[in-house]
Amino acid sequence: MTIDGGSALELRRRIGDVYLGDEPPPGTSRATWLTTALAREPDNLEFHAMARDFLAVIVLYRRLAAALDAVEDAPTGLVLHGLLGHATAELVGATREPGWRAAALDLLDPDGKTQAPLDHDDAVRLFAFALGLDPDADGPSDATH
Repeated sequence: MTIDGGSALELRRRIGDVYLGDEPPPGTSRATWLTTALAREPDNLEFHAMARDFLAVIVLYRRLAAALDAVEDAPTGLVLHGLLGHATAELVGATREPGWRAAALDLLDPDGKTQAPLDHDDAVRLFAFALGLDPDADGPSDATH
């Protein structure tokens, strides 16, 4: 997901509108850096790409926050909360790994395709793997159920 292009001035204006408006998202210092970089080097295509990418993350951040406010079931809320954390990390410059965006877009804009739910045993095994445990090790069976 990216934002349509524009001049350096247009990108600076759009970032400024977000951070000078009501309830700005996290990332004020990164926004300041980007607007300054675009002002100093308005023809730098890398800065243009970074600004468009930054604006796209802001859009996702706002959509995730709105979805989190409206969610009624806990599992979806936990997923939304985690994705919102990824968006926040990217806005403040703590990460540049955009892999979380595909999950966010799948959740916010489902394509209508659904998969059969995992059966209980497969879900327990995947959960154990996610925790770094060996699901095949002998141990108390009630710990995984």
